[in-house]
Order: sequence, then C-alpha cells, then structure tokens
Amino acid sequence: MDPVKRLTGIYRKNFEMPMPEEGVKMNIYTSLGIIAVVCIMLPCCLIMGYLSYVMTLAMMVEGNRVNGLISEMHILSAFAMVLGMPVVFNVLFFSSDREHMVTLPIKSHHLLAAKFFHTFFAESVMEFLIFISIFIGFFIAAVSSAGPWPSLHPVSIIAALTGIILTPMLPLVYCCIISLILMALLKKVRSIKTFYRSSTVLMFIFIGLFIYSFKDMGTISFDNYMDSLAADNNFFLRFCNVLFFTTPQLCKAMAFQDLPQLLLYYLSNAAAVAAILLLGARLYQSGLYTAAALGSRKKKAERDKLNLASTNIFHSYFMKEVRMLIRTRAYASNCVYVNFIWPIGIAIFFVITRTNESILQFIGYYKEGYDRALLIILLAVIFVSFVASAMNSLSSTAFTREGSHVDIIKYLPVDYKTQMYVKASVAIILTAPFLILSVAAASFFLGFTLLTGIYYCIIAVEALMISVVTGLALDSSSPYTLWDDEYSALRGNLNSFFNMAVMIVMSLLICGLFFLLYELVHLPLMAIYISLPVFLGIINAAAFVYGRRRIISNMEELF
Repeated sequence: MDPVKRLTGIYRKNFEMPMPEEGVKMNIYTSLGIIAVVCIMLPCCLIMGYLSYVMTLAMMVEGNRVNGLISEMHILSAFAMVLGMPVVFNVLFFSSDREHMVTLPIKSHHLLAAKFFHTFFAESVMEFLIFISIFIGFFIAAVSSAGPWPSLHPVSIIAALTGIILTPMLPLVYCCIISLILMALLKKVRSIKTFYRSSTVLMFIFIGLFIYSFKDMGTISFDNYMDSLAADNNFFLRFCNVLFFTTPQLCKAMAFQDLPQLLLYYLSNAAAVAAILLLGARLYQSGLYTAAALGSRKKKAERDKLNLASTNIFHSYFMKEVRMLIRTRAYASNCVYVNFIWPIGIAIFFVITRTNESILQFIGYYKEGYDRALLIILLAVIFVSFVASAMNSLSSTAFTREGSHVDIIKYLPVDYKTQMYVKASVAIILTAPFLILSVAAASFFLGFTLLTGIYYCIIAVEALMISVVTGLALDSSSPYTLWDDEYSALRGNLNSFFNMAVMIVMSLLICGLFFLLYELVHLPLMAIYISLPVFLGIINAAAFVYGRRRIISNMEELF
C-alpha cells in the first residue's frame, strides 16, 4: 500500500487551491471561510439532523426503528453516485496527467487505487458532515423516544463513527466499476460524451424508481412516502437496500447493537474496494489506452467551412467565453445547465404540495392580497435570486477557468476593462433568463400580474448583478489556476463557496432588514416595494464603482 499512499499524497497536494498565507488576503479568506461554514455548511447539517430526528421519531411510533434513517442514507448515496460518475470518469481516464503516469513503472491497480482514494476524500467532505448530523439526529430521537431503547451501546457508537467515513465509499466504488466496464465495452465509440451521459442515465433511473414507488399511493407526497416506509413496502427503499447493501447493515448495527452486522459492514466495504482493484488490474491499463486514442482523434476543418468573419473585440471575446462554457461539459453542466434547477424546482414544489392545506391557504392569502403573504413572496424572490446567481459559479470561476494560461489575459489585444465587462456580461446573460423563468413558474401557480412579474424580474436581475461583481472580485483576487481538469477547477475553487456564503449573508441581511421595517417600524408594504429596488440599486452602484476598480487592480497583480 506504500505506493498507493504516496500517490494519494501527491494527488492531494496537486489538487488543492492554494490560499494566501499572510497579509490582508489571508485575513479576508479566513473570514470568508468562517462565513461559509456558518452560513452554508452548518445550516445544511442542522436541517439534515432535524430531518433525521423527525423521521426517526415518526418511524418509531409506527414500530419501525431504522427505515427513516436508511431512506435518508439511500437518497444521499444516489445523489453521490449521480454526481460522482462524471468526476470519476474524468479523474480515471481523461485527466491531463494520463500521458505522464501511464509511462511510469507504476502498477495500474496502484494508480487506480490512489486516484480512487483521492477522489473519495475530496468529494466526500460535505457528506461526512451531513452523516454526522443525521446520525446525531437519529440517536437523539432514539434516546428520547417513548419506546424501549437501551443506553448508548459501544457497538452503536463505533458503527456511527466508522459509518461517517465508509458510507460514501460504495457509491464511488460503483462509479469506478461502471467506468471501467464502459471503457472496456465501448472501445469503438468515437465520442467522449457517451461516457459522461452515463451520469444522466443514472439520474433518470433513480428519479424513475422514486416516482414508481408511489404508483399505488395516488399522489407523491411526504406523508405517503413516510407511510410506505413505515409499512416497509416502498419499492425505492427495497431497490436501494439491494444496491447500497452496506447501508442496512450499518443501520441495523446502530439501532440494534448488532456486532455481527457491523463486522459484515466492514467486510462488505473491504470487498467492494477489493473488487475495483481486481477489476482495475485487468481493465484499467487498456482503458487508459482507449481514452488516449479517443483524445487523439481530432476533427479536420476546412477554412471555408469555419465561417470566419471580422467582428468587434467585445463580441469576439464574449463568444470565446460562451463557447468555452457551452462546449466544455464540466462547465456546461455545473455553470449553465444547473440554472434549470430553479424554474423546474419551483414547479415541482408547487405540484407536489398542491394538496397541502397550509400551502393552499398561503396561496389563497397571496391571491387575496394579504400584506404578510405578499411580503414573504417578495423576500423569497430576493433570497432565491442571490443564491441562484452565486450557485452557478459563472462569475466566481471567471479567471479560474483560464487555468495555467491565465497570463493570456495580459497578452490579448484587449484591455482589462473590456475583459472584465465581457466576463460580467457572460455571467449575467447566462443566468438572467433562468431567473426570469423561475418568476414565470411562480407566476403560473401564484397567479400574480404581468406588472408584478416584471417587478420581480427587476429585483432578481439587481441581485444577480451584485453577485456577479462579488464573484469576479473574489476570483480575480486569488484564482485557482493550477488545476488538472475542468472538474478539478470547479471542485477545488473555494471562491465559489465563498461567493455563495457572502450572497446568503447579504440576502438574509436585506430580507431581515425589510421584514423588521414591516414588523417593527410598520413601514407600509407599498413603501417597501418602492424602496427595495432603490436600495439594491444603491448597492449595485457602490459595487460597480469600487468593484470595478478592485477587479482591474487584481488583474494587474496576477502577473
């Protein structure tokens, strides 16, 4: 294992974003890190812990101790598998170190193991924290429940502590196995896109199975889902019990202090890792050669088919940025197509809750013009606009995406100001339509007027512009340029994480300010409607004046 350990250490050091170690930048990034932890990671963990607590109590009332916990872990494992597929494919076969590593006297399964363990730890940090939260929620519910429950047993505690680390492993093992098999079977495929589409196929399979599990329940609702879990007849749960077979073993060990199940859990995880090593020893080397052959195929183009034309500098640089985002699968999926989450998510939310009495009552209050309902929707638009604008990381990776060739910013015959405006314009133009679609989706279910919809769109775009300036300022200050592949550029860039944290804090402050003005000062709702866009406009003006100067200064200091 010594070669594996050394290789894993090399990968870990080479794929981490360097942080400022002294001076003002270090203090700023330390502060941003604290804000990110408090405003993103901690709330996510608290929500998941509370959900685990509620589901565990509900299951215990029905006499079922573990199905709530198992279902949560299955859903997290399904997400990890879907999101991990493109990452694993890229790390194993399409990373830029492939040509260098394959020529070294390193056994293929050692190289595979090092890449797997590096990816596992790099991708699972947030999962570790979430599993800590849901296990704490489970134990609190179990100990405080009215039903019989012994005092915390050493087996339960050991199972939880080791399950935090080992549970995310099996989904990535499956990703590795699928990658190795697909690369072996599809040697004659000429398009790399075929391999990355496996992630989309997995996503539709899991969604389809989840929806299918409600086929005998009439409607898709949380209550029906909980009832099916309590009755132990949920098809999605049963399917995942087979697929993610280590999860029931762990949960039984935790809930029933079952030492044999815990030992079986350890053996199952060891067997899963051994399986990819054995499979990798046979298939990984040939898969690397196949990937190299795929990468070497270049399309020939005739000059008269290139549609070359003279155009202005701004347009040319703008199209260069857009083409990079659209044609690079990592950027397209994580920076552009991710924006579909918001309009689709809003539609799904209203469809799923269409029979919920509380939601129907709130919609009724909104349609009747109750001030509090109108204010809540207005504040929701602000919050979603800030978060959605930051989540796609279009602006917070604007300089990171240049990679090791970031010095091209200096040598292009384009001044810094124009380059900055182009990067800002790209982020705005590729995000604004999705924010408008989100408003349209909300309008369909809430039934507000066209004038109100236009007002919400103005608010959303103002929030977007603040997020764009903040993202550009952060990424130009300390871009992550020494990345190995585009997925690494996105995963390792902490500027996106910090931008999200700053936008969450800003949205909460703005929402809190206007809510308090309404509740305590009794500011009329119409006055809030008038002052809010003005307030956001003032922030935008300040961000434009100071941010533009700061971004250009950062660009000059990059070299």
